[in-house]
Amino acid sequence: MRTLTLEGDIATVDTRTALTTQGSVTAPSTVVPAGMTKIDKIVGAAAAEGLVNGSCIFFLRITGNAIKRGEQVIVISASGTIAVQAGSDAAPQIACPLILDNVDIEISPSDTLSIYAEMAGSDVGTGHVVVTLVFA
Repeated sequence: MRTLTLEGDIATVDTRTALTTQGSVTAPSTVVPAGMTKIDKIVGAAAAEGLVNGSCIFFLRITGNAIKRGEQVIVISASGTIAVQAGSDAAPQIACPLILDNVDIEISPSDTLSIYAEMAGSDVGTGHVVVTLVFA
């Protein structure tokens, strides 16, 4: 079993954004490890600043020449915000992880994955998405 974790900021609603960093690692490899033939588990989380009124969903696009049956689109989170009154504390934005077991997405070992995230709906400020793919 091997893993790949990627993260990134989503600055604008309805914009496909490549997840290309891993904290302090600016260019982690997105090549499927040798011997791995499927994505077995996905762990994802997303949250937004909540600086403006609105609601949105976050989803992943898992694509690239390593995906045998074409692009996979998976909803991982949602966010909603109503502006607080002056002098109040803003409502917290929580990034609860979504864990999907036994997803069984067929992949080609040693080929490349491309992972994108999108925020759809109302723009509620910059979002941040993180995803871990578990290979088997």
